[in-house]
Amino acid sequence: MKISNNCYIVSGLSVEPPWAVNSGFIVGEHTTLIVDTGSNYLSAQTIYGYALCAAPQNKLVVINTEPHFDHIGGNCFFYEKGVEIFAHPQIYRSEADFQQNIVEFNNTIPNEVRRKNNESNIFFYKTKLVNPNRSLTGIKTIDIGGLIISIHEMPGHTPFNITLFEPEERVLFCGDTMVTGYLPNLENSNKTLWKSWLKALNDIFVLSPEIIIPGHGYSIVGIDNIRNEIDKMKSIIETAIRYNKAPTA
Repeated sequence: MKISNNCYIVSGLSVEPPWAVNSGFIVGEHTTLIVDTGSNYLSAQTIYGYALCAAPQNKLVVINTEPHFDHIGGNCFFYEKGVEIFAHPQIYRSEADFQQNIVEFNNTIPNEVRRKNNESNIFFYKTKLVNPNRSLTGIKTIDIGGLIISIHEMPGHTPFNITLFEPEERVLFCGDTMVTGYLPNLENSNKTLWKSWLKALNDIFVLSPEIIIPGHGYSIVGIDNIRNEIDKMKSIIETAIRYNKAPTA
């Protein structure tokens, strides 16, 4: 879906229930910047198809906003295409991590017969672990032709989360630093990171985006709506810090 002159969201990509994950891309004069690759090879195909239709002449570049597999699982497809994949320098997942992800996904299948049939293998068709192959160390902006996209480290959800800001139309692709509709996933972090997450939310407010593409859920349009969603996130995280307990634990 086109959300501004230069920015697109690819929403509702499949992941284990109840989650759906978002990707998106920003189209410059010579480069299309793809933000996250979905959970698997097939999701990446979908993202690629939309990006190609929007600007068939453009070079493609991928940036992963975090290390969780619902954001990097489609890297394998783009790697096949020879696309450079940038991320925080400390993002690295092992083959053991990937295999555990497949097991966990299979365990979410409610029907016992389908679980025993390992039907998660369909979801992971042609999907292989591919870590980012380019580091964002020292890179604060990326020029995609007529647009300079700024890159912001915002640890909290993980130590390695980043956000991407398109300043012309004030669109922020923020990965799981913000989610809408869902309770934020705090289980994989700790109180120190939760405090960093609060700072990240304040940093988002300082950037003054007019549109936010979250890692999961619906996009947020308008300053008042953005302020309300930030306040919701902050309230949940502040409560977690107060009781030292994630909301879904």
